[in-house]
Amino acid sequence: MALYRRLSLTVKFVLVVSLVIIVIFFFSLIANLLNLRSVSISNGELEAEVAGRSYAETIQNSMVDIESAAKVFTDVLVESREHQTLSREEVISTMKSMLENRPELFAISTLWEPNAFDQNDQANINKTPYDDGTGRFIPYVLRNQGSITVEPLKNYDVEGAGDYYLLPKKEKKPIYIEPYSYETTGGAIEMISVMLPILDKSGTFLGTVGFDVSLSKLQEDADKYKPMGGYVSLVTGNGKYAANPNDPESVLKDFGDTEEKAALWRQVKNGKSVQGYTNNSKGENVLRIFVPIPLPESDQVWYTQTAIPKATIMADYEQSKTESFIIMLVGMLILGIVIVLQLWLMVIKPLRVLSEKLQLMAQGDLTQTLQVRNDDEFGKMSSHFNQMTYKLREMFGLVADLSMSVGATSEELTANAEQTGKAAEQIAVAIGRVAEGAQLQNGYAGESSLAMSDLSIGVQRIADSSSAVSASADEVTDQTKRGSAQLQMAVNQMTELKQSVDETSLAIERLGERSVQISGIIGLISNISKQTNLLALNAAIEASRVGEQGRGFAVVASEIRMLADQTKQAAEQVTELVEHVVQDTNQASQAMAVGNEQVRIGVQGVSDSDLLFTSILAEMTQVTDQIQEVSAAAQQMTAGTEQISASVKVLAELASEASADSQSVAAASEEQLASMEEISASTESLSSMVQDLLDKLSYFKI
Repeated sequence: MALYRRLSLTVKFVLVVSLVIIVIFFFSLIANLLNLRSVSISNGELEAEVAGRSYAETIQNSMVDIESAAKVFTDVLVESREHQTLSREEVISTMKSMLENRPELFAISTLWEPNAFDQNDQANINKTPYDDGTGRFIPYVLRNQGSITVEPLKNYDVEGAGDYYLLPKKEKKPIYIEPYSYETTGGAIEMISVMLPILDKSGTFLGTVGFDVSLSKLQEDADKYKPMGGYVSLVTGNGKYAANPNDPESVLKDFGDTEEKAALWRQVKNGKSVQGYTNNSKGENVLRIFVPIPLPESDQVWYTQTAIPKATIMADYEQSKTESFIIMLVGMLILGIVIVLQLWLMVIKPLRVLSEKLQLMAQGDLTQTLQVRNDDEFGKMSSHFNQMTYKLREMFGLVADLSMSVGATSEELTANAEQTGKAAEQIAVAIGRVAEGAQLQNGYAGESSLAMSDLSIGVQRIADSSSAVSASADEVTDQTKRGSAQLQMAVNQMTELKQSVDETSLAIERLGERSVQISGIIGLISNISKQTNLLALNAAIEASRVGEQGRGFAVVASEIRMLADQTKQAAEQVTELVEHVVQDTNQASQAMAVGNEQVRIGVQGVSDSDLLFTSILAEMTQVTDQIQEVSAAAQQMTAGTEQISASVKVLAELASEASADSQSVAAASEEQLASMEEISASTESLSSMVQDLLDKLSYFKI
């Protein structure tokens, strides 16, 4: 404690503040790291869930689409069976077309009970490559080395291998077959199957429709998702991998290949949890999040599994932890330096500056001030110091200014007195000369008055003549303007006539263009009627194939054909009328072209005449303006000569008065010269006293 008391205020302040900063930084760092760890885990789980849900939506939408397409195809087959509208070959052709238009599918199949399709199994025993020894309708349309082939279904009555047929037959509802390997002519294919039962109206089982999806397609879709460097896989309801881009060899194998993963899978199936951490084959701790996929029209549920290594999730946290420690140490160091600098700048430096200023003031320098930077104790002290020095400088400055002012005033008064004396002498001489000039000016003014009277009489005669010429020019100008206005009216009428003819010619040309467009539209209508007739014919053929169900559609198709024939006949009649209109339009256009040329020549002639009249009017207007300017100038000259004559008379009178006044001023100037000599002697005495006072004030610097 004794050592602490002996420390300076600066050291004590630095130690206390440093301790507080260290405690605050430490607890803030711990809180931030805990929060960052929680955020990193939450972000990893969220990104994994988003990727899993996105892949789940992709799978679910694909299954919904496949199930809907299979259901529609099932309804078509049932309808065809009832009305015998489709043969086996047509059904297979339809299946090929569907497979071509759906690249996500690997194969499409249908399997019918004996004699359930067309009651003709006996005739189809080994008839085609896709028939077998039973003659049942069992085609399997699949992709094989870039082409679409057909072969008969195999092992459909064998339990296990034939689940794609036996399960829908048993359950009579859509079944999603677990991933399995199926032997085709092109080799074994790993796939899943969406199987729908074919039921008649009474619910009797007739067969199945199946849409197969290759596991390689599911694998490609899953490979598109790589959340935080992890992967997404597809797990069936029985816990088998249907897609796993991280380990393709695990496809068709169980997810729970370790005790940890098996326990997690049991929790997921029981609904107790949808995520957990387990070790992978490399011994890394991995976050696994499951998203359920309810399969449409079924109580089966599959799952997407998103896996992200925990080390990847916590990578940002570990990096931030190291960076935070470094930042804390650097921050503490910088803050310590800032505190020492602030103590120096805020306490020690101001005290040293104040001491130096007081020493200078003691030596007579009253110009010292302290800069007020803030409103603390040092700021208030600086403000009081500045007020004191300001009042001292103000007092000494006032005395010095008064002394200087008095000295300057005395010197100016002396100089003014000398200048005034000299000026008085010069004024006396100048006044004498002014008196002589005033007498001469009086004589010249009389002579100028007589000359101006004669000049005024001559200018008046010029003004009278100019007024008469201006009146005549105005009358000629008015007549020219009236003629130009009438000719301008004719030009405007001819211009309007030409515009009307031009607009009529353009209207006729547009009419011709519209006629050609109408001809094109009529041709298009004729083609549409032909196409409608063909479509109606095809629709009638298709309706006849449907049988009783398509009879109403056949009547509508017949009505459409009749309407198409009537449209064609009307189009031909309109085409004939449009051709006549085009001929008449062309004749009218030629006649308007000849009339338009004649009108253009008339407009050009009238326009040339208008230009001549405009030129004459401009020249007459210019002559009239010049005459009026001459007349106005003559009148101004008359008025000016009269004014000058009057001014000359007044000038003569002023010259007489100036001569008398000049003599009086000369006498007053002599009296003023004597007074200035007395003032000069008094100011020299005052200047000597002011100099003594300034010598005493020079000791202080203000």
